[in-house]
Amino acid sequence: MDKRILYRKAYRMLDDITPLKIDCGLLCKSRCCRGDSNMGMVMFPGEYGVFSEKQEFLRTRRENMNGSEVLFGTCTGRCDRKYRPLSCRIYPLVPVFDARGNLTVIMDPRARYTCPLVSGSLGLKISPMFKRRVCRIFKLLCGDSDIKKHISVLTSVIESYRKFTGD
Repeated sequence: MDKRILYRKAYRMLDDITPLKIDCGLLCKSRCCRGDSNMGMVMFPGEYGVFSEKQEFLRTRRENMNGSEVLFGTCTGRCDRKYRPLSCRIYPLVPVFDARGNLTVIMDPRARYTCPLVSGSLGLKISPMFKRRVCRIFKLLCGDSDIKKHISVLTSVIESYRKFTGD
């Protein structure tokens, strides 16, 4: 299946649901939306083609992530939310494969110092429905071998991060 179709379907599945019932950007002054050339959100394979004509708010760069070339997007801070990359839509969650190879969605430990939802400092929890929906989306996206491989690379990045930080 064409990746653009997959991503558009995933985006639609997130149209009516967010991590909290309020705009979580109000809690942290939208820290996850402010980046510089050293920060950014990883984009999934083929995702850039979904909205590239409308992405004035998004700067991209190619980088190596555990041996795979990936595209990172950095927001200028004023995005049109309907054109956000998938990583932005699901933040602070991240898809990974568990020890048995099953797809799961976890709080991204790399977001601990950026997102109050991960740090737990405000006592707020992500909507379980949001988490389930994100998991369903990635089960759909894993039907594409490039995306599945990308999630494997993300998993190794998360595992390396956890070893380094002791999480």
